Amino acid sequence: MIRPSLMALCFSVAAFPVVAEDDFDFESGFETFEKLFGVTEGKRRNHTKGFCVEGTLTPLDAAIKDYSNSPLFTGTSSVIARVSHKGGKANPADDTYDLLGLSMQITTPDDDLHVIAMNTEHFFPVSTSGAFIELLQAKVAGGDATKAFAAANPSLKKYSEYHGSLDKTLRPYEGTKYFSVNSFHLVNEAGEETPIRFDFRPSGEEGIVVETHPDFFLENMQANIANGGVSWDMVITLANPDDVIDDPSIQWTGEHTEIVAARFTAEAAMTEADGQCDEINFDPLVLSEGFAPSNDPMLEARSLIYAHGVGQRLSEKE
Repeated sequence: MIRPSLMALCFSVAAFPVVAEDDFDFESGFETFEKLFGVTEGKRRNHTKGFCVEGTLTPLDAAIKDYSNSPLFTGTSSVIARVSHKGGKANPADDTYDLLGLSMQITTPDDDLHVIAMNTEHFFPVSTSGAFIELLQAKVAGGDATKAFAAANPSLKKYSEYHGSLDKTLRPYEGTKYFSVNSFHLVNEAGEETPIRFDFRPSGEEGIVVETHPDFFLENMQANIANGGVSWDMVITLANPDDVIDDPSIQWTGEHTEIVAARFTAEAAMTEADGQCDEINFDPLVLSEGFAPSNDPMLEARSLIYAHGVGQRLSEKE
């Protein structure tokens, strides 16, 4: 039997042409992740620590149907998600502020697959896959190399200044907002495309916090779910005419039209050993009808690295 994660990988490769951007060497990129973060065999090399969340995605504002005929917005979908800490440490502390992630494999009412992979970062530090690997290599080489890279890449300074200014209050996964970072296109029945970004904003009760300790996030979410209060709203942001669509290092600023298109409600949270998320490849190019990828080069880079990574870590479990 073919695993759903591997089926999703096949669908993504078949659905979209793969054109190497900057002759992107995804194997080298994967190896650089290992050098930077280390290796925990059988685990993801980035976002290593995490757990599974299962629930449903339900449509909200019908206005989204003017822009997309995706089944995400026509009926209730089932969701297998994974929440995680950014980075490759095997067990970073939950009681210390960190960058986080939320990834989702969504099965629509008509059994289509849609994958979402988000981070708490609002935008990316560089614009191309080549620059991203150079940044990782500079971090491996040390402080001087990183400073030299930053001097040659102004987007990194902008990224660091912006994200460094954000509120660092400790929040559990369910009290955190997650961003698509990359841009996509909505596609409606007439075939018209609208560039968008999106984020998932907490909509449930986030006030229940058990006694904090280095591994409190799972029991904290389980407590909140038991009290019926873990959900996020999917907010679609429509691009303005002057927004840069294909560069993930450029933030969209100013007033934008936003549509609260759907709500992800968590119904259970469990360890990876007890859940279904561990083997899933959260490939951002696995999209349902009504969505299309932008020409953002980081989408392809993420897809290729994730595909290589899932094969590597699953082979280590055998």
